[in-house]
Amino acid sequence: MKALVFHGPRDIRYETYPDPELRSPNSAILKVSKCSICGSDLHMYHGDTIGKTEYGADSPTFCTGHEFIGEVVETGRDVHTFKAGDQVLSAGGTGCGQCAACLTGKPLKCRVSTAFGIGPSLQGGQAEYVCIPNADTTLLATEGAFSDEQALLLTDAMTTAYFGITRSDVQPGGTVAVVGLGPIGLIGVELAFILGASEVFAIDPVKSRRDMAEKLGAIALDPNEDAVAKVLEQTQGAGAQSVFEASGASGAIAAVLPLTARGGTASFIGIPQPQDMLSMQLIMFKNITVRGGICQVQETWPHLVPLVRQGRIKTPDMFSHSFKLSEGADAYKLFDSRDEGVIKIAIEVD
Repeated sequence: MKALVFHGPRDIRYETYPDPELRSPNSAILKVSKCSICGSDLHMYHGDTIGKTEYGADSPTFCTGHEFIGEVVETGRDVHTFKAGDQVLSAGGTGCGQCAACLTGKPLKCRVSTAFGIGPSLQGGQAEYVCIPNADTTLLATEGAFSDEQALLLTDAMTTAYFGITRSDVQPGGTVAVVGLGPIGLIGVELAFILGASEVFAIDPVKSRRDMAEKLGAIALDPNEDAVAKVLEQTQGAGAQSVFEASGASGAIAAVLPLTARGGTASFIGIPQPQDMLSMQLIMFKNITVRGGICQVQETWPHLVPLVRQGRIKTPDMFSHSFKLSEGADAYKLFDSRDEGVIKIAIEVD
């Protein structure tokens, strides 16, 4: 098969890669129709770290990507919900498919649960085919239910936005600040209003992203023009009751606690780097509740799917560019550029 393969920092290649095989009886093989690039993929692209994994020139090769949709073409004997021909989306990660947690339908408790496409242990879906362990719990049927764009967002971006914004304790009538306006942050803005926020501050250095947040009803601020001071001014010195960090950039992480009101809640979902630290002084003396974590995608679907089907979550114009799989290297370069107008990139798999 053809796939996008990680060969080191800024070295994503379109090349022939071995076809996937069923890795366990509860696995399925998916023929990918569309995939997309996540902001966390750029940590690999930059040669940064994800958890304990460092991505350098000597890293092993693997298929990239954890946001993908497609058609089931083969199932193992222990797959009961899906069959060949079903149109599905996949959660961005799952378990090994063989341990006790996976075999009892709880792959998120697997000790080696991980995202697709961040290493060789679980090959990614920026490829023509991908193996899906724990298929019954990792896949979600899409035919007739969602557009391709909605399905791609439900693999990770929308679910991570929901995970992060709800853990910031948004209150009806409350004030919210969203730091980082990539797809997750923009969806977080929309969700904050759905959850009842009366005022949402949206912070990002890219003007086109701020413009999108304003269309959603937010007060858009440029971090290069002292956004923290402006939030404090507009909240009479209080700060935002709920702050959602959706970037992972060091500057975004550093801005969160100064933005947070006394007794407020700060929620982090951006992948931090080893040098990123939080001030214990601010946490203690402002009584800030701090939450961070990796979204368990499948657990958010019961909450999000009805909102999507009812048209409550609109995610307008989220996919700004489209490429073919063979153009994947160029897609990564553009996404990394953060040029004006670049929000999210879809990749068509021929």
